[in-house]
Amino acid sequence: MARIRAKTTLRLVFVVGSLVLLGVSWLAFREGEQKDWKRFQDEYQATYKQKVSALRDQAAKDQDEAGVKKWSRLLEEARDGDGHKIRQVFLPDAGVRDLCLTCHLGMENPLFAEAANPLRQHPPEILKDHKPTQFGCTLCHHGQGVGLTVDKAHGFESNWEAPRLPRRYVQATCLGCHETPFQLAGAERAERGRLLFLEHACYGCHDVRSLQGLPYRSFPLDGTGLKIENATWLRQWLRDPSRLRPRTGMPTFRLKDQEILHLAAFLSSRKELSRELPPPSAAGSVPRGQELFTERGCVACHSVDRGDPAVSRLVPNLADAGWKLSGRWVLAWLENPVSLNPQTPMPNLMLTPEERRDLASYLATLKNEEAGKILEADQLAGQETGDPEEGRRLVQLFGCYGCHGLRDTEQLPRPGVEVAEVAKKRLEELPFGNSQVPRTKWDWVFNKIQKPAVYETQDMPLKMPDYPGLSEEEVEALTVYYLQNRYYELPERYLARSTPENKLAASGEWMLDRFHCRACHQIEENVLPRIDRFVSLKSLAPPRLVNEAERVQPQWFFQYLTRPVVLRPWLKIRMPQFNWTYEERKNLIAYFAGRLPPEARKNAEVPYVLMPVREDYDPEIIAMGEYRVHTDKCVQCHPISLDGGLPEGVNVEDLSINLMLTKNRLRYEWIKNFLRNPDAYAGAGTKMPFVYYTPDGVPRVPDPEKWIEYSTLYLLFMEKPPEMPKETGIEEIRPGADVDWTQY
Repeated sequence: MARIRAKTTLRLVFVVGSLVLLGVSWLAFREGEQKDWKRFQDEYQATYKQKVSALRDQAAKDQDEAGVKKWSRLLEEARDGDGHKIRQVFLPDAGVRDLCLTCHLGMENPLFAEAANPLRQHPPEILKDHKPTQFGCTLCHHGQGVGLTVDKAHGFESNWEAPRLPRRYVQATCLGCHETPFQLAGAERAERGRLLFLEHACYGCHDVRSLQGLPYRSFPLDGTGLKIENATWLRQWLRDPSRLRPRTGMPTFRLKDQEILHLAAFLSSRKELSRELPPPSAAGSVPRGQELFTERGCVACHSVDRGDPAVSRLVPNLADAGWKLSGRWVLAWLENPVSLNPQTPMPNLMLTPEERRDLASYLATLKNEEAGKILEADQLAGQETGDPEEGRRLVQLFGCYGCHGLRDTEQLPRPGVEVAEVAKKRLEELPFGNSQVPRTKWDWVFNKIQKPAVYETQDMPLKMPDYPGLSEEEVEALTVYYLQNRYYELPERYLARSTPENKLAASGEWMLDRFHCRACHQIEENVLPRIDRFVSLKSLAPPRLVNEAERVQPQWFFQYLTRPVVLRPWLKIRMPQFNWTYEERKNLIAYFAGRLPPEARKNAEVPYVLMPVREDYDPEIIAMGEYRVHTDKCVQCHPISLDGGLPEGVNVEDLSINLMLTKNRLRYEWIKNFLRNPDAYAGAGTKMPFVYYTPDGVPRVPDPEKWIEYSTLYLLFMEKPPEMPKETGIEEIRPGADVDWTQY
């Protein structure tokens, strides 16, 4: 059969038509691709010229010749612009080719600070260390950098795995280059997520870089059977911890009734402790125990009111302590917490046996009525007990050992997935189950934290518990911390690893938070400690520690943190003894030195500090300093005693620290600064009068600097208490003096 051939003319027409169609399609595609970026560039140029012209006119109106010249030059340059132009950043070592600057023309222009996107100025404080020409845009914002339409550039295509992050999650990418968000400007939400990660002990299940080797979040499970005698309380706690103790750090595990019975049976069977519990003893005084609860500073961390949260989620609210705790266990705990839990942040309050009995008797009376109603409604009362062995299996299944130490589980892996592994996962690797959660990675992480059960299916049971106390803002912050918490595969020049100074500061902050130092001490200006709610007078509260490293000698500081001594015998609140290691104490001192203002650091060296030597000074100078300390009646408020005794007939509310401690405790320069301006160095609430200068810096005595130095030297060299001045009225001791003592 003969083949049918088209005529050459028809074939030529077909080829030409195909080429025309292809060209039209290409032109249509290019036009659709270009119209967005060209329009944005036209809008930028028009707006820029309008703003510069207005500034030139204003400069002319103000007769600002330099301004007129500047703005006229910029206007001419704008008029001579070279039309539409594609702008790119190419970083081959990072695999970045971004055309984002083609549309985002106002990124570094302060005239566009209030403009709408894409012309709006980028926050300049971020660009200061992240120049677009050095880092591009997609490393931080994600998206498809080579796109020229809005959807393509932002990566809103089904086959693009890293679409542009929403503004509320954009700080997540900081962790792609920075090891930690701690003290990182512009990453405040990521840092909030890190703190929540610590507060809720997410590290118990999930490993994460820069937070390694942390202690267990809560009590060991060994010994639970001796600690909790009330089986009903234990069952209700396992069912829903937040019902018994609102704002507890313990999450809810969505347990079935039979699982609760098994777990309760296992926990009740755990009666292994590292020490014997004391025998039952006679009851103590409940009223005295209640007083001790405040006097010994327990109120600084714990609350006995169900509606009043404790200082943090780590610290238990004791409103239901009488329902929960064994009296013998409480006595052992108050005697030495570390003997029952070596990793506890609870310090040793150094209580006498009588004080321990009184406190234990008071705690036994704390039986909150609402908690009692919850216990009365126990649905499992009278049911058969569970199987302890099955309970042990459930402890391992749900990862209870991640927060609670348990014998024989020390070598088990973390129950949850490492945070970096979550950050690496592609969208298609995330198990959405049958949920209706939007198919984005940030929505998956957000809902995994907020309501993990939404992903559960019959074939995929989930162990992740619920955290009912988390707000939406807190869930978002945790999502930011989880989303990209891994190092990107980039050359080292892009990565910002933690410096020794940064690690020290983070370690110090963690210690302050874990041991709740801010509950008793003021550490930042204008941030009062929790205990201020319960102590009426500043002189009866623990001392303020603002810029403490500038005040005290590091050797004394180390010794005091190791074995606290009595500084103010009249105070009922005592510095307790914490179970800190040598390194922790050393690092804490260095941390306090590191947080000083730069101008104060030169006089606050650690670990060594040079002090004046007596032999270098004329004895007459020391004698003049003694005269000043004696006649100014310093000992009236500062008892000077070798045995810690107090002067008679003096109101203890007006007393301050024994001056015999000065030479071993205080720094030379700090004493002089304090005498110049007591309020600036001891806080506005101090009772120390302005002796040498007025609050405005006007001298009150002739040659005040000389007297300040002489007095300071005497205090540092003082070896025996000076004689007390005769008992006369303060206003009579120095008649005609420049200082009006009657005003203090």
